[in-house]
Amino acid sequence: MLRGAMSVTAALPAVPRAVARRARPACSRRWGGGGSSHRRHPPAVAEPAWTTGRLGARRRFLRVSSETAVGPRSFRKAARLASSRDDDPGCAASDPGAKPPVDETVDDATPRPRGSVNGVQWASARVLELDANVPGWWSFPHERDEDGRFTVLGERGGGGANTRSSRLSFRDDGWTQFVRDDLRPPRSSLPPQKLSIAPMMEYTTPHFRHLVRLLTKNTWLYTEMEVDQTLRHTDHPRLDRFLDFPIAGHPTVLQLGGADPELLAIASAVAAPYGYDELNLNCGCPSPKVAGKGAFGASLMLEPNLVAECVAAMAENAGGAPVTVKCRVGVDDKDSYDELCAFIETVSGQLPNCPSAGGKPLFAIHARKALLNGLSPAENRAVPPLRYEWVVALARDFPHVAFALNGGIVDIETASVIANGDLAPFDDDGGVHSAADETLIPTNLIGTMIGRAAHADPWGVLATADVDVFGDTHNPETATSRRKLLKAYGEYCDATRGRFGVTKDGYAVPSTRHLVHPLQNLFYGEPNAKRWRRAMDDALKRDAKNPDVSVSELIDQTLREGGVSDETLDAPPSVRRSRKPNGLGLSDDEAADTKRARLRDAAKKLRSLPPPPTRSVETRVSPAPAR
Repeated sequence: MLRGAMSVTAALPAVPRAVARRARPACSRRWGGGGSSHRRHPPAVAEPAWTTGRLGARRRFLRVSSETAVGPRSFRKAARLASSRDDDPGCAASDPGAKPPVDETVDDATPRPRGSVNGVQWASARVLELDANVPGWWSFPHERDEDGRFTVLGERGGGGANTRSSRLSFRDDGWTQFVRDDLRPPRSSLPPQKLSIAPMMEYTTPHFRHLVRLLTKNTWLYTEMEVDQTLRHTDHPRLDRFLDFPIAGHPTVLQLGGADPELLAIASAVAAPYGYDELNLNCGCPSPKVAGKGAFGASLMLEPNLVAECVAAMAENAGGAPVTVKCRVGVDDKDSYDELCAFIETVSGQLPNCPSAGGKPLFAIHARKALLNGLSPAENRAVPPLRYEWVVALARDFPHVAFALNGGIVDIETASVIANGDLAPFDDDGGVHSAADETLIPTNLIGTMIGRAAHADPWGVLATADVDVFGDTHNPETATSRRKLLKAYGEYCDATRGRFGVTKDGYAVPSTRHLVHPLQNLFYGEPNAKRWRRAMDDALKRDAKNPDVSVSELIDQTLREGGVSDETLDAPPSVRRSRKPNGLGLSDDEAADTKRARLRDAAKKLRSLPPPPTRSVETRVSPAPAR
């Protein structure tokens, strides 16, 4: 249901159609002055209508009629606002189903660079290796094979150049034998998934993920959700615009959206040669365009058996990559702990073991329920209460499954405490507990997933993640100062801008604005941060189409115009955390005490959770063995 539909519908007066027709003016009024030909159209009236969704649930929406609105101005304004929501793409940050179409280039038939592009190695190099070593491995459009299933493979057998394609399969990682050693996915040397960046539409783009990778080499990065139908109907090389990513971005997880096992199998096979480290099925998005019209996302939690079929089909065509699930703790009135356990129990039996989760099936759980009727996607991230204790209870009741906690995690201290799973050193009294003492965080809660906080303050949240969360001895060199970070990221932008051509109105694809978008909050909490953003916006208005001005030059120019000081650019991440509220610096001892206090506060918050729920005995069954 569209947000506000009930109130708008209730406010509209009942007006007979004949009366409404008589109320229409005889001619359209013109506006704009002079010879303007723009017409002021009569406002539309929103009429209630009913429909039955794919899952059998009745959902209410607004149908817009051409009748002239009659009644108070507030009613007409409300009707126009409500009727406009059907065509409004929405804010991509809160509406993952509103992904805008890819900009069309001037000449899309012109070959675009793939693989190694201006010094940046992309995952499409693996696709080129298959083209060279396994001729005929790809066929489009995808036809059904001899077993009646769709396939992305070319002709099998029959002699000639296509003979070798019969040896290619995406049921496991056997396809990597046709790829150079330096291009094979590094799945045997990946870090544990103690910290990950949640999938967010128009936020976790390849460019933002590259910026994060410059800050932390161990944090897992999730892509934007890609819909199975999109990948099903897209051919090479255009698939690069949806699936390609820098090889330096490992570990990276591709999130898929869909509710058809066959289409998800095709999408998994299409994505397999790009070498993602894991595939993830979206079972948590509450957007009306995803969970409503699309009938996937959070609505999939209402059909656990279908989800089990989907992940099984994905696992069979993922090219050896493990398959995981991201979900909520409940949907609408299906929000009991027993129903959540039934969902986990049904789906986990079809999930393969995940090396990043200690060899167990992995669920990333957003610890809120989703309300599909009545709340917007943004409200679904804030209004339903957090239920961390439910995720803790899942880890207790399903020791053969691993869980990552998502929702409300906004600082690195909380992520560190949960990832390390030991709260004893951070008790209020400073005492030391014995190993036999029960702590709140069980070992199966392998880590956390941070969402918008990582974009709102990437430097403050992620610059020390490798040391604070993963226990490394040092952070990447590009995370030691913002100056080094901007230099490395600017070089990436210069190599990537215009990789897919130029739009008909003169913008490069990807454009300068898209490339610098991940930097907008890099100076959060620093002097002149707002002034720098203004300078960047002015520069983009002036030089966004200018091919003679590189992104690196644009960054350097705006840093000078924005008044960002050398002290800010050269300061390590620890400096900002070593400041008092008045801006004065702390001594080393004071800084250490402050860090310990933050960790202690995070541990105290986790210890104050309500008691974890208990599953009903009658609902327990023997868990199905993992794949």
